[in-house]
Amino acid sequence: MKLIKGLAICMCFAALFPGCSKSGTTAKPADKGYDLYIFNAKGENAAQFEAMAKAYQEETGVRVKVFSIGAGAEQNGPLNTEMNSKNMPTIYSIQGINNLAQWLDGGYVVDLNTVTHPAFAKLAADIAPSLRMSTGGNTSYGVPYNVEGYGYIVDRQMVADIFGAAYTEAVIADIKTASYAEWEALIKALDAWIKTPSAAAVTLSGKTYTFEVAKTGLAANLTGVFVIMGSETWTYGAHFVNVALNCVLKSDNDALNSTESQLRSLKDPLIAYAKALDLKTSYLAGKNGPVQRSQELVSPANFGYDQAVQILAESKALFLKQGNWAYNNIANMNAAMAERLTFLPVKMPFNQSDITIPGLTVEKMNRSIPVFVPNYYAVNALSPEEEKQAAYNFLVWMNTAPSGQHFIVDEMAFIPYNADPATTTVSNALGNSIIAYMNENNTLGGQWLGSPGPWAGDTLGQHIRETYLTKPVWTESDYTVIADYGIDQWILLKQ
Repeated sequence: MKLIKGLAICMCFAALFPGCSKSGTTAKPADKGYDLYIFNAKGENAAQFEAMAKAYQEETGVRVKVFSIGAGAEQNGPLNTEMNSKNMPTIYSIQGINNLAQWLDGGYVVDLNTVTHPAFAKLAADIAPSLRMSTGGNTSYGVPYNVEGYGYIVDRQMVADIFGAAYTEAVIADIKTASYAEWEALIKALDAWIKTPSAAAVTLSGKTYTFEVAKTGLAANLTGVFVIMGSETWTYGAHFVNVALNCVLKSDNDALNSTESQLRSLKDPLIAYAKALDLKTSYLAGKNGPVQRSQELVSPANFGYDQAVQILAESKALFLKQGNWAYNNIANMNAAMAERLTFLPVKMPFNQSDITIPGLTVEKMNRSIPVFVPNYYAVNALSPEEEKQAAYNFLVWMNTAPSGQHFIVDEMAFIPYNADPATTTVSNALGNSIIAYMNENNTLGGQWLGSPGPWAGDTLGQHIRETYLTKPVWTESDYTVIADYGIDQWILLKQ
């Protein structure tokens, strides 16, 4: 494994815990039981973050309190509660540019470029401009958690059992570059094969492949083509729709500052999004058999985060649209499978006329996956100075020291934000799949992060869940209604 070269750091913490004042009349502050409080917005790595905090304490003597949200949970409610408590976190999470304003307005955010702590100042200066959370100029308000990506997760062994071991890598490579029409035909052919196996043929990137004549190995477990987290609105209201936003919006900042004209031009891309979502949710796997769109699909007890991962881990579904953050969850359920996973692009039926970004083509969108910074570690400007200094020390250690990087790369299965894709590998298959897309420059952005705060999950996602994931059949009119609803709500929320 190759890691980012770290700084040689010598940290002295004694100065952070002063005793009495020179006059001897000021009492030492009451001991809160910790020296640094961190709010962690990645519930998937809660156990690993606690272990990292413990290792840091053993190495430095600094006591770290960690609060982690649940896996897949929304952070704003818990974070608001903690920030309104007597003892606020000093390091906390901001989920991109659209969540920055509320914390800036309240004076809660340190501009990293104003920090004089030498090692931290270097860390902040070295954050690539394209990865900074900035309001313009030289501002920078957070250290990236990592870079993440998502797509359709597939098990190579499952592909081998469907098409034959000799064709596994060729099939995967040709799915990556296949047109949407070929993708749609593949999904329908897979559904037919799962129900009644035969040596039918499919075309991918212009090449013909034949299914195995019988379902054997892992393929014998299949109950459907896709599994979805029907109760999790962010999976289809944020991540899935984000692919379509890339047709018109260049970045999350572009989304944040989008004009009504730009938003209106999203209509055809959003119609394509609705069509792709209809296709995906028409061929669903369940725990005991195929699943139709119904109330069952939106039940947290049946199709929450963990339940969907379990269905994939049991090889009952071929594809799960998720990101590399799900690696540890999958590995905990099926360690052997986790090492065989790779990403395929989320394809949508775009026309070239749908795309307004110069130089961007339908072909590039069909072979790319979104890669972005999902969260930033912000430093609370309202925290006591000694706690801010402790925060700077911790962030430098976590992002540069070998012991800190061990937790980021090996334990949390993250891709460091400062990784060079040409020379970096990580210790898990999904991370390395993303790095390969990065190295090939086949990536899209996280534009939904610049949409108005509640738009992606609470507005569009909730509307999809309540109105469409329980509707057995969608029409052409439904696609248009979904697109118009998404645009109108974005414009309304910007007002």
